[in-house]
Amino acid sequence: MSRSNWVKLFSYSAALALSSVATQALEITQVSVENQIFDPLRGEQASVRFNLDERARVALKLYDGRDHLVRVVDAGKVEAGQQQLSWDGLDLHGRPVPAEAYSYTLSASTDVRSVTHDLTDLSGGEIVEVRDVRWDKDTGQIRYHLSQPARVSIRVGLKEGGPLLRTLLDWAPRPAGAQAESWDGWDESQVLKIDEHPQLNLAITAYGLAENTLFAGSKPQQVTFADLPADNQREKAKQRPRSKRMYHHADQPLESRGDLETSLTLGVEAERDSEGRWLVSSKVPLRLDVAQKDRERLLAQRFEPVFYVDGIFAFENEVGFLPMTWQWDSRHVSEGEHFITVNVRGYEGNFGTATLKVWVQQKSPEPVR
Repeated sequence: MSRSNWVKLFSYSAALALSSVATQALEITQVSVENQIFDPLRGEQASVRFNLDERARVALKLYDGRDHLVRVVDAGKVEAGQQQLSWDGLDLHGRPVPAEAYSYTLSASTDVRSVTHDLTDLSGGEIVEVRDVRWDKDTGQIRYHLSQPARVSIRVGLKEGGPLLRTLLDWAPRPAGAQAESWDGWDESQVLKIDEHPQLNLAITAYGLAENTLFAGSKPQQVTFADLPADNQREKAKQRPRSKRMYHHADQPLESRGDLETSLTLGVEAERDSEGRWLVSSKVPLRLDVAQKDRERLLAQRFEPVFYVDGIFAFENEVGFLPMTWQWDSRHVSEGEHFITVNVRGYEGNFGTATLKVWVQQKSPEPVR
């Protein structure tokens, strides 16, 4: 074989070898977590263990429920084999993060290859079965069991078409296993004690969290976010299409998924008795509104105000507006104590509730002359 052919053969073989190296996948495998539930305020850390098949630059990134970057743990060059990176629960500014659920990604890169381990879009979002739900009055706790980590909503109300009366857990994250949530037995407005009501209804809904979830801090009651810029998002989140199914809570952005702070007031001056009940008679204007912080996101969707008297449906407006006044005719009920409840039902699954306690004074009819 001529020298020129030898050179060509060598060059071709070298090119094949380089091509083979370039197409070999850099791999992160055997990923696991130590201390999935940890408290930064106690100096605890969560550790992510993994196996690297060759020497590479490695970084652990943490994100909140909006996919906003919370922290980067940059390990620099890491040798092949079993490795571990830890997060101390601090954000980009060195502050402890709010008690919440956070997701992590692992990325590795060499001069010619890169790979990211990210399960955020591959798991979570499905409805999770909630088992063994019961109200334990002796301990003042609602007990239940989750088959996997999830975001949980707990609302209490009355069965058989009765109203929602309080939101106890507002899409707060919980790990898998047995759970216990405290409740004082009162409604949202603290005027109606329902823990022994024969029609008490415990409505618990849960949506699965992704497998790459970490729980920082003590158990929160609602969604909480760190004060961090929104311009640094997880890369895949930027490309994710936003489709929504009515009442499918997991489709709704986490920052707008929560329930609504609702108020129900009298639209007329009235006195209270010694037990704090409003003294009313005849037709009573009842004014519904929501807190300013919730107004914009409620008005951006269709919603229905529904009114109940003593837990029984009384009036519904299929097209809601704010503020709204309903004229209740108290002459249709007996004299004495009554409870007026309003539910705001957003078409994307947001709820609000408020209750007024009144004393109806029935006036005697005018004598016939």
